Amino acid sequence: MPVNSFDDYPMSWTPDREDLKFPLYYSLADLMERDIKSGKLSANTKLPPQRELADYLDLNLSTITKAYKLCEMRGLIHAVTGKGTFVTPYANVPTSTVEKNTAPGIELAVIHPFYESNEAIRDLTIDILKKPFSEQLFEYSHPLGDRGQILTAARWLQRFGLDADEHNTMIAAGAQNALATILSSLFEAGDRIAVDTYTYPNFISLANLLYLQLVPIENDAWGMCPERLENTCVLQKIKGIYLMPAGGNPTNIAFSNARKKEIARIIKERNLIAVEDDNYAALLEKPYSPLALDAPEHCIYVSGLSKPLCPGLRIAYLYLPDKYVNPMEQGIFSQNLKISSLNMEIAAEIIRSGLAWKII
Repeated sequence: MPVNSFDDYPMSWTPDREDLKFPLYYSLADLMERDIKSGKLSANTKLPPQRELADYLDLNLSTITKAYKLCEMRGLIHAVTGKGTFVTPYANVPTSTVEKNTAPGIELAVIHPFYESNEAIRDLTIDILKKPFSEQLFEYSHPLGDRGQILTAARWLQRFGLDADEHNTMIAAGAQNALATILSSLFEAGDRIAVDTYTYPNFISLANLLYLQLVPIENDAWGMCPERLENTCVLQKIKGIYLMPAGGNPTNIAFSNARKKEIARIIKERNLIAVEDDNYAALLEKPYSPLALDAPEHCIYVSGLSKPLCPGLRIAYLYLPDKYVNPMEQGIFSQNLKISSLNMEIAAEIIRSGLAWKII
């Protein structure tokens, strides 16, 4: 213990010096991660200033600085200019949607899609497999989809007004796979991404897995508050933004058209990588106008087919700005080696045959 006494001095975190091992900065970072993930350090807790913690532990300031930086890269803490360092809001949030409790109850963690059309999709699949050369659907060819499948995906995206073609359209193994590829291909550990205060739980788990920091932005009845987003971009280095404007999970808040334009303006001015996740847009009674239309050079639009058409296919269509096409192609290939040709063909045929519109 140093000469200065901390017996009566309030500190939000007081790790035990005896628990530290070499290298000290790495061990200290592990202790902080343990206390955050166990809930001992709760979300938004302000951490001790680095000099105070160095004095308390009788360590060099550089050791504390390296430990804080490592935890920041792990997505556990973040610094706010002029205010200090805080525990990241989602760092210790449990995000599993797998029900571990077998007691009777109402499941509120999972939004189940529709299963009523599975019989029609089964019959369509049987017809596909009876066609000549259908055995080629089980080969390694066309890892990211053949031209016909990609053009059908572009046609689906064009329904939302997007200027989609075979060059800026991509197919992923479901929306969750698309999000994982986006985060791992376009972001690095420690990057900050703005999200709604209450956001998609599986996006939180992906960010935690990749050591990305999610920064919550307040909502009102019309969506994410632009002034809050703008202020956060001033105070923190925000690299990206994740949005579900057609109806957020879990709040179901839908952005107004005016709000989408305001958020798009900030995305362009701040040069953010925007991810627009719209699994439900196809089911809306009124035509949906994507935020991507107002920020086409910055926004990746993700349209999953699980909710509107068939949950078991695990297919999503992506509209990409040109600058993201190459890293995303490499990311999808690296993570999947190939997308299932059979699933891509079934999804394409559901759309080509008109069955998609009957289901919707």
